[in-house]
Amino acid sequence: MTATLIFLLLAQVSWAGPFQQKGLFDFMLEDEASGLDYEEAPVPPESKPRFTPDDFDMLLPEPVCPFRCQCHLRVVQCSDLGLPSSLTELHLDGNKITKVGASDLKGLINLAKLGLSFNSISVVDNGTLANVPHLRELHLDNNKLIRVPGGLADHKFLQVIYLHNNNITSVGRYDFCPPGYDIKKASYAGVSLFRNPMQRWNISRDAFRCVYMRSAIQFGNYK
Repeated sequence: MTATLIFLLLAQVSWAGPFQQKGLFDFMLEDEASGLDYEEAPVPPESKPRFTPDDFDMLLPEPVCPFRCQCHLRVVQCSDLGLPSSLTELHLDGNKITKVGASDLKGLINLAKLGLSFNSISVVDNGTLANVPHLRELHLDNNKLIRVPGGLADHKFLQVIYLHNNNITSVGRYDFCPPGYDIKKASYAGVSLFRNPMQRWNISRDAFRCVYMRSAIQFGNYK
């Protein structure tokens, strides 16, 4: 799935970041950021330019193909290039992904936020999340998960987990909290589990013993 993740990521952001040419009015933003304040001189109405929609199209910068990738029409091919280890956020929402393998996130040790909402993910392989030890937010809502992804309890800094609108039927004692009480560095600020087909008797009594705010856990009726 690594090639698929890279393709989907770059297909969404290939015209952004360092590959994006500066916009027509970017110099104004730079001046504002520098604290410079220029007084705009009045322009006579007869000297103001009159643009048509076609003129605006001509002013837009041409898209630039990402370095080391091959681009043709609407296809961007960047397979086997790997994702940068310095990446802090990865958004792959709504891409029909069905599985997240153990090697898909390998090397992304600085990743803090992972967005995989609105896909068709039914399985997150064991060991997958161990590759992102600094993860703080995980969005897996609106997928087809049948269980809580393994390894969440080992994340010391994880604070937000979206798992609502899946097919999860139970919550085990160690799904969210580690065996000890002093291992987790950050408390959960939000764990969403509503719209899952689970009954309260299938939720371990002390499954959320490491959560200090009851309002952080969001349950709800399955619809």
